[in-house]
Formats: sequence, C-alpha cells, structure tokens
Amino acid sequence: MPEPRDRSAKANARRAKIVQAARELFAENGFHATGMARISERSGVLVGQIYRDFANKEAIVAELAEQDLAEFLGGDELCCGGCVPDRAAVRLWVERFITCADMPDERLVSEIIAETTRNPRLAAIFRSVDERLRERLIQALSAIVPQASAAEPLRCLAESILVVSAGIFQRRVVKKQETPPAVMALLMDFVEREIDRLAAQG
Repeated sequence: MPEPRDRSAKANARRAKIVQAARELFAENGFHATGMARISERSGVLVGQIYRDFANKEAIVAELAEQDLAEFLGGDELCCGGCVPDRAAVRLWVERFITCADMPDERLVSEIIAETTRNPRLAAIFRSVDERLRERLIQALSAIVPQASAAEPLRCLAESILVVSAGIFQRRVVKKQETPPAVMALLMDFVEREIDRLAAQG
C-alpha cells in the first residue's frame, strides 16, 4: 500500500477527511458514480489537493483497505509475536474472523468486491488484502500449534477459514441473514478438530 507523502498532522487530517468522504460516497452511490468532484464536495478538500494526496480513486480505496485491515488485525484477542500462545484467544479471534463480526461497512465491501471483476487495480488491492489476512491466520494458528511440522496443512486450514468467512459474508449481504449459533458452533468444532489433528501430527 502507498505511504502518505506528507506525514504532518495537518496533512494526515486532510487525508482522513478525504478517505471518510470517499467511504461514505462509495457505499451510498457506488465506485463508478463517485467522482473526485463529489469527494471534494463531501470532504471540503479541493480537487487539486485530493490529487496531490491520492493519484486516483483506486489509491483512496487502497488507503481504505489499509485502515480497515489494520483495525481488524490489531485486536488484542490475537496472540502472536512475543505473546504467550493462548488457544482460547486465538479461537475467539478466528470465530470473530469467520463471522465477519468487525466488518466496517457491508455496502462498501460489497461495492469494492463487485468492482474488482472490472477493475484490475482494485483486484490487485483485494488480492493483497486477502493474502495478508491469510498470512495472519497462519501466524495465529502457528502460535498455538508450534509443533506442526508442515506449513501446507496450516495454509490449507487458513484457506478453509477464508472460504467459510466469504460464504457467511455473502449470505449476510444477499439474504440478510445472520449465521445461526448452532451453525457457528459446528464450524468452530471443525476448526478445533483440525487444530487438534495438526497438533497430533506435529
């Protein structure tokens, strides 16, 4: 993701206004129907200044994705790095991940996903976010199954979690239905069994 060119407090505040305005407009009107002029009007930042901060709308989406990803991955529930491995905390984080509990704005995410089928630059951003989520899942799982000898089974489990999460999100958006608790319990039992299996094979 591109780094801000100007790190001053004033510049960061301006960028934040631009990104927030774009977030609202993309969700309300869609990516195509939102031009820089509308973002300028909503944010109160001149169009020329927006272009000095962001090369195009895709760059604003990249910033949006970066903010949301950092917020989602920054939870204390995920035990990684120097933390003491805590299976309960990792399980809670995985469950939160699967249920899309912290999805910032379903309309916005749906719009961006739809746009990735037409826009190669947005598709590249989406792939980058997806890979970072996958790597963080693998990191979390590795923390509680450190003895697992093969990386591929961990990657396979992480991919399974991503697939289930995507399906739950689609169902919630299209059918306006939350996943029943009994179904979530079944899905989490699968994750637990796979973790136990990896631990036994390690």
